[in-house]
Amino acid sequence: MALLGPSGCGKTTTLRMIAGFERPDAGRIYVGERLVAGPGCFVPPEQRQVGMVFQNYALFPHMSVSDDVAYGLSRK
Repeated sequence: MALLGPSGCGKTTTLRMIAGFERPDAGRIYVGERLVAGPGCFVPPEQRQVGMVFQNYALFPHMSVSDDVAYGLSRK
């Protein structure tokens, strides 16, 4: 998937809603055929099977790089 647009048009917000880091105010979000967000429905991020690479790496500041990677692998 690619989202293109000028700064401030909502690309990051859209991706954050698909990943489950933010809830939409209206509408529905499907990942494939599965409803993951909508009226009365919200699937948490860890159950969506959606990956996202952050521009700032989003590392835990209190962990080493090794511990940070190991944490992600342990959640599988």
